[in-house]
Amino acid sequence: MEKITKERMEELKDSLKEAQLNIDGKSLIQNNKFLFTYQDKNYHCRMPNQREQSEADQAQNIYKISLIKQEGTITKKQLIKVLKENQDIDIAELEKKKLEIQDELQTAYLELAVVPSDDTGKINQVTEKKKAVEEKFMQVSIEIVEMLAPCIEEQTKIQYFKYLAYLCTDQKVADKDKYEQVWESFDEFENDSTGLSYKCVEGIQTLLLSV
Repeated sequence: MEKITKERMEELKDSLKEAQLNIDGKSLIQNNKFLFTYQDKNYHCRMPNQREQSEADQAQNIYKISLIKQEGTITKKQLIKVLKENQDIDIAELEKKKLEIQDELQTAYLELAVVPSDDTGKINQVTEKKKAVEEKFMQVSIEIVEMLAPCIEEQTKIQYFKYLAYLCTDQKVADKDKYEQVWESFDEFENDSTGLSYKCVEGIQTLLLSV
């Protein structure tokens, strides 16, 4: 593999940010938007502006206070201790493993980026390698999320992404080259039973992680 300079690394990162296919191949990050199709309709999740970030922060804080006031809630630090003592689950080790796989994933993306476009065999080989690393990353990420899901910090983080998904998801207007906001209120977003809201939360998370 050719040696990649710092400048070349930045170029590749920019390229990957602008056009990065997700695992199922049905979504695309382009121009700071997560583009996807759901039930034959076109949508995008866009980057939030400063006002929208402030609104999401406020919604997150309000939700956190409500959880703190509830009985039976648990902090992340307390939960990590309980998991270690009662189930011998070491979250710190899982987080370390996740970072190691994340480094593998970045390497795989960079390898794919420098393969000549006419070298189909090499492209397929590196693509399969990338998919395998993506699957490992997904598995350990899901394991951590599931273990920490009950804690206050994770619940409020989810609330933050949900609020951004509500604010920043737009649907393409039929036969027109423009998009309009999907939900008029956060209550409408939370009561959506189509499954679209879950896809949008995933899109916002993917978009923010790609920056």
